[in-house]
Amino acid sequence: MYPFIVQLKEDEIDKAYFQQDGATAHTVRMSMTLLDDMFADRITSKTIWPPRSSDISLPDFFFRGVTKNSVYSNSPHTIDDLRMAITEHIRNVDRAILNTVFENTVQRVNKCLETGGGHFEHYL
Repeated sequence: MYPFIVQLKEDEIDKAYFQQDGATAHTVRMSMTLLDDMFADRITSKTIWPPRSSDISLPDFFFRGVTKNSVYSNSPHTIDDLRMAITEHIRNVDRAILNTVFENTVQRVNKCLETGGGHFEHYL
């Protein structure tokens, strides 16, 4: 079992989407069976959602930039300082902000579909 699954709350398992990145270990039959059992039709795989599409990938269009700005604002000097700053930032992410990001993601995905996978940023 994926270690992260045991950390999920029941409502996260019931409502969350799993973004498949296409890594070999994540696409073997055993892994895909487990993910399918857990997330059913809420798996975004590399065949329907490119894993490196920065336009519709939450970690790329939102989380990375916000986290980087926050983490480096205090200029961490050691790896431990960096880890601590990242952990602190993640623990303090506001649920309202995450809800806004998820709503924005739905808009981005819909625009991506409307343009047949073409450029859509200018429509947002």
